[in-house]
Amino acid sequence: MIDSYTLVKWAHVWVMGYWIGSDLVVNALTFYTARSTALAGAERRRQWDFLMDVDQHPRNALIVSVPLGFTLAAWSGLVPLGSAGVLVLWILSLAWFWYMWMTHWKRHSPLGSKLAAWDWNSRYLLIAACVLTGGWSLLGRGPFATSWLAWKVILFGGVMACGVAIRHYIRISYQAWPRIWADQKQACDDQIVLDAMRRGTYALWALWALLVIIGYLGAAKPTLVP
Repeated sequence: MIDSYTLVKWAHVWVMGYWIGSDLVVNALTFYTARSTALAGAERRRQWDFLMDVDQHPRNALIVSVPLGFTLAAWSGLVPLGSAGVLVLWILSLAWFWYMWMTHWKRHSPLGSKLAAWDWNSRYLLIAACVLTGGWSLLGRGPFATSWLAWKVILFGGVMACGVAIRHYIRISYQAWPRIWADQKQACDDQIVLDAMRRGTYALWALWALLVIIGYLGAAKPTLVP
């Protein structure tokens, strides 16, 4: 029989692979959409909406990886979370998961704009929480018992920061997309979109690098000097 710890560990590994794999697909679709300049605006709008649907997969992985990772850490005695704490974390993560999908489903409505703004601002709080608790733990006073776990949490904050940067460049592309979709594009609009997508890709590469390091830390569990 496979024990619960092994099942959760394999789920955690699978989610990391799912995350990077879906990001590769999103990146390919992004540049296909940005370069489809000969298509009518309505078709490019359909492409973009499909891209936004596919982009939910990396977001799924980001959220699910949090309770999986902390469950493993709690069961290993590396964070001060008992069974009740782990349960609360899963409930909060499921609420976050639901909120993320509601923001996506309502993105074309006034409510969607408000949900997106709240989601955007919450990322800054989560990034700060990761960096501060991880740094505090490296000083021997925080909740994480080992330096490699503290660094994983800090780097996870970096992953979310990269996600914010990607969304920033997506927002820049919206300077041009409405005119493109309405078949009223100006001469510079296609270039605005392509430049924004390229800059977003640099942030995506940084995100992938951080995920690789995080995966290494979780697998090797090295002894690190703070």
